[in-house]
Amino acid sequence: MAQEIPILRSSIIRGLSRFFIGFGDILLRIFPSMELMVDYSGIEDKYGLNGRDYMAVVFTTTVPLTLLLGGGLWILLNHGGAARPIVGPAIGLVVGGAMFFYLMFYPKSIVNKRVKYLERNLLYALRSLLVQIRSGIPVFNAMASIATGKYGPISSEFKDVVEKVNAGESMVGVLEHLAVRNPSIYFRRSLWQLVNSIKSGSDVGKNLEDIIASLSKEQMVEIRRYKSVLNPLAMMYMMIAVIAPSLGITLLIILSTFPGMSQIGREEIYWMLLAGVCFMQFIFLGLIKSKRPNLIGS
Repeated sequence: MAQEIPILRSSIIRGLSRFFIGFGDILLRIFPSMELMVDYSGIEDKYGLNGRDYMAVVFTTTVPLTLLLGGGLWILLNHGGAARPIVGPAIGLVVGGAMFFYLMFYPKSIVNKRVKYLERNLLYALRSLLVQIRSGIPVFNAMASIATGKYGPISSEFKDVVEKVNAGESMVGVLEHLAVRNPSIYFRRSLWQLVNSIKSGSDVGKNLEDIIASLSKEQMVEIRRYKSVLNPLAMMYMMIAVIAPSLGITLLIILSTFPGMSQIGREEIYWMLLAGVCFMQFIFLGLIKSKRPNLIGS
């Protein structure tokens, strides 16, 4: 999961945001997708904040920060005799804007991480579920086994299902609620198929086999798509991280032998080139990792 923000745990901030619910409603109308992102991210379950409440927290945090920081810096610069005290409010505006966009993207970062870790373990969990059901184990007991297994967030989701069913709720209703509030398309599709088979009384194992076969085909499609993405990335990597540094160093060595070009042969330049190559390789590794399909697995 994404790193927690202390302001969401602060009861003071959440209490003050109640006075700015109207501004939260206005911001939610400007950014309507935040309602779904907050719902999918689990912020409402963890902190009791829906989309409007979360936008009110964003307003309560960023606007006072901008005003206090900008106004304080302006007072300090003005009394200090600075030529341009307007720089203070500008800095406050930049910092407040950065905080605003950080809080706006925070739920989406949680959702992206949830989807990634859910889908990487999805096929393994469904296959385990299928094997247990085919062995004669009831569906609920098979889910309880998945809940105690090591399937990452999927185990956590099924653990909530088991706890709610043990508390007296309907298993079908709990699974439907989980399907509606889950950000992963593949996991939602699997849950709806499972719910439909339980409702209709059809063979759950047969439906699970169909789901697994469909996801396996989707996995192969994603692998082929990933392969098509890696080909140009590999070419760019060869050009930027291998060929260009090699030819560049050779050219610098040759140029350093000419009169008046001795500065080119300084050791610092080559250390800078080495640092640049290492940085580019780090960037490429991150890019390749970010393009990796979720269904491939860990």
